This record gives sequence, structure tokens and C-alpha cells, in this order.
Amino acid sequence: MNWIKLKVESTFPEVVAIRRDIHRHPELGRTEVRTSALIRAKLEEYGVDAIERPVPTAVVARIDGQKGPGRCLALRCDIDALPVQEETDLPYASETPGIMHACGHDMHTSMMLGVAKILCEQRESFSGSVKLIFQHSEDTLPGGAKELVEKGVLEHPHVDAIYGLHVMPDAERVGQIGLHVGPMTTAVDLFDFTVSGKGGHGSEPQTTTDPVLAAAQMIVTLQQIVARRVDPMEMAVFSLGSIHGGQAPNVIPSEVTFGGVTRAYSESVRTAIKDQVFAIAKGMEAISGNHIQVDYDEGYPGTVNDETLIDLASRAITEALGSESVFHMPRPMTFSEDFSYYGKLGHIPSAFLILYGGHEGEFVPLHHPKCAVKEEAMTVGIGALVSIAMAYLQ
Repeated sequence: MNWIKLKVESTFPEVVAIRRDIHRHPELGRTEVRTSALIRAKLEEYGVDAIERPVPTAVVARIDGQKGPGRCLALRCDIDALPVQEETDLPYASETPGIMHACGHDMHTSMMLGVAKILCEQRESFSGSVKLIFQHSEDTLPGGAKELVEKGVLEHPHVDAIYGLHVMPDAERVGQIGLHVGPMTTAVDLFDFTVSGKGGHGSEPQTTTDPVLAAAQMIVTLQQIVARRVDPMEMAVFSLGSIHGGQAPNVIPSEVTFGGVTRAYSESVRTAIKDQVFAIAKGMEAISGNHIQVDYDEGYPGTVNDETLIDLASRAITEALGSESVFHMPRPMTFSEDFSYYGKLGHIPSAFLILYGGHEGEFVPLHHPKCAVKEEAMTVGIGALVSIAMAYLQ
């Protein structure tokens, strides 16, 4: 057994205890007061070289290698929970009503603390520096990553590359790191529409502008964006998830609202969708006589994995943990992550990895009230991040 596996094995019980503590006490984005205090206390105990609080509930630590100056590698995790009522029946289930770590951020945080402990003990084995970014508010737009980049977390010293990792429940895979070159997560944008005009009695539709009909026509037309305005070889999604209007079947309301979400890997596709949305709204205004307001909420960009960083990760993880710990993903993920801001705004190479974690009991996806990834998968997550850091900083 190599030294990384031995270190992970000895650190794992503490990581599990930390994870269960954080899971019991989840906190929503920008309110992670207890969580960030626990992180700072552990980092002080492990003896990191510096701890910063760029915003009240985020923590950034630095560990300097003792082999001299060199590059700086950043490792990032997210620490916030979701507004979900837990239904797992785990002995360490959330004790906070309506809030749960249903996206695995408690595991991300705990694994990163395990990485911090091991790297502090191995300072004499690498040069340069490691920055550990414990990021607040990933699951709440506009997210915490953009804010941290603007606060300068990628400087002093300048970060040369950054890795992130996300656990993923899976019906079969437990303890494998998913790697993919190129687009890895989608960009996400949110749209809210308000169609307002003249309502009236259902028996006299000619006296109204019928916002219901206008909204219905617009919803159908919006679905044609992906079908007719996006290259079939590109990925794009336009999902409408809410619609509200009217109180009685024989009364045409004066206002209808609906909303949806779009996702794409390509920035050009993302822009094309946005332009078409506003063009359709303008056209529907003209033919229906209603006023159509479009509220556009720009979400996270897509994450693009650097080929060199993925190759390094593949070699390092294989050497440290074995080839069975690496899974070369045939396709990227369709969810979105604000990790993308570190590479895009920081203009540095970035790579986002997936840790397949199986599932306790009936399989459910992330964000589900019964989501429960197997804790044993964290050993691979810790080992992978340590091996990557050591390989990058040799």
C-alpha cells in the first residue's frame, strides 16, 4: 500500500466524524457561519500557513511546500446546503428543519479538510503552494465563486491551475473518479415571463387581448428555439417549469406568468437562445396586443476541462489508487456549477471531476430528500485530490 492510501486510511475516521457533524447542521448559502467556523478551527489545528476570510462565510487556506518556490495549485470545494426537508432516516440526519445537504457539499468540505491535513503533513515533499478554497453559496444564484474571484482569491500568490470535485450518487459505481476533457457542465440561465393586457368575460373574448392564449402561443414557440435555431450537433435545453394565471374557467385574466430554464455547453448557443427569447417576446407583443416582460437572470457559465489537467489527474490517480479508480466519462454532465467562474474569470486552466459515490438504499438523484451517498467513496476523493496536488507540484 502506497503512502497516500495509508494517509487516507488513517485520516478517514476523522473525516467521517466531520462529515456527520456538518450533515447534522446544514446551512444555506451566505449563512454558513457554523460550518465556516468549524473549517477554520480544523485548519488551525492542522497547521496551514495562512487562513483568509474574503467574505464572512468563505474560507481560503494556503499550504506552502518546503522544497522551495514553485507553482500554485488551487483545490475548491463548496460548503452550503439546500432548502430540502431530509427524509433519509440516517442516524446523523439534519437537525435543522427544511435544510439538508442533499447535494453532497458536506462530503466535499470534509474531504477537503482531509486533504488539508495530509498535505500539511507532507510539506517537505512538494514545492510551491496549495490554496484550499472553501466556497460559500454555490447552490444559490449568483453563487459564491464569482464573488471570490473578484475578491482576489486567485492571487497572492497567483493560482496557476484549479481543480474541483463533485460527488454523484450512482446505482452502480462506488469510489471512481469521472474524468472528461472539454465541456464538462452546462451554462444555465433563468427566464421569467409576464404577459399582461386586457382580461374579460369568457363569453366575449373579442373584447380582450387574452393573455392566456398569448402565453400559450409563446410557450410553444419558445420550444422551437432548440428545434430550429440550434445546430443539431450542439447540446441545448429549454425547459418551462411554471405557469400561473386566472382564477375561474369563465374569466379571461389580465395577466399570466410563466418561467423556465435554459442550458447549453456553448457560449454561442447560449447567446443565440437568449436573443431568440427576446425576439419571440417582441413578436408576440405585436401580434397579441399584450405587453410581455422578460426577466432574464444570467446564471453560471459552462465548465470546460483543460486536457493537460485531466491527463495529469488520470496519471496521478492511477498511480496512487489504481486504474480501477478512474472512469473516463463518455459524455459530460448536464447540470451547472459556478466552479466555471474560476477558469473563465481567472483565465487559468481548470478541471472539474466527478466522484461516483453509489447510494445508501433506494437510488435517488442529487437534491432529493433521500439522497445519501456512501461515505466510503470519500477515501477515493481524498486520495485523488492529494495525488493530483503532489503530481502538479513536483
